[in-house]
Amino acid sequence: MTPSSLPALAIGVVRIVATAAVCALLAFAGTAADDPWRPYRIEIGRQCPAKHLEWLSPADLRDVLETYEASAAPRTHAAMSVAEAGRCATTMAGATCGNLAEIDAVRSARELPAFAKSVCAAFFKCHGQSDCIAAEPPRTARKH
Repeated sequence: MTPSSLPALAIGVVRIVATAAVCALLAFAGTAADDPWRPYRIEIGRQCPAKHLEWLSPADLRDVLETYEASAAPRTHAAMSVAEAGRCATTMAGATCGNLAEIDAVRSARELPAFAKSVCAAFFKCHGQSDCIAAEPPRTARKH
């Protein structure tokens, strides 16, 4: 190897290292199809994009799911319960596993647009992750 070939070798090594880094990053990041939250986020973004409800905390999303499940058709209600119990039986704490399982059940029942509508109605806006303002429940007129 001659001293004049060193710059070309260095450029080649840099290219190989950069290519390897990009491949590793892509492998780590996965694809959009690997994101199980993607259909939910797309529907939320379609129905109420300005609210940024993708930033709901797992607990806030859990509350909306419980309300939706309580009023869902019996078949959807059962599917949501089974999905959570089956997928999250060994999960010790947290709402994320159950949230995803139930959203998948809602999606399988072809009710994701209806569920997203209920999420949009339940919150005014999120200002950041887990910094969301809930909508006030409907007020009934006072009886005199």
